[in-house]
Amino acid sequence: MKLIGVLYEEINKKRLLKLLTTEMGMDKSEADKELEYHLDKIENLPDELTLYRILNVDNEEEINKKQLGSHYSNRKKDLISSHNFVDSGKENYFLVTVKAKKSLVDKMSTLENNVLYPNENEITLKNKGRGVEIINIKKISKT
Repeated sequence: MKLIGVLYEEINKKRLLKLLTTEMGMDKSEADKELEYHLDKIENLPDELTLYRILNVDNEEEINKKQLGSHYSNRKKDLISSHNFVDSGKENYFLVTVKAKKSLVDKMSTLENNVLYPNENEITLKNKGRGVEIINIKKISKT
């Protein structure tokens, strides 16, 4: 099973390198450095992370606290300031703060999301966030 995981990672790294060179216009050397930068960043995450997620629901009771979702940021201020508060028909936005073990991080999805969307600084968790510890849920304004 471990071999399959290694092959999966190598295939995805090659795909990301191709994306960086072909679609994002980087030369091979530049793309290698970019990919290595993101890999190092993921590998050097602390064993326990404080992460943030914004949820759009009518009320707090609608939040599935066992499965909060996969996409988080470790930069609260950046997440709030860059979030697109779109009118989705839901009334409220909540900032959820969680603690997550590094083992919950989906490394390949985090790598891919950081390569594709470098300004988002996303941390992607496995199993839709199952296993995180909720620290706080706070209603925020759409400003």
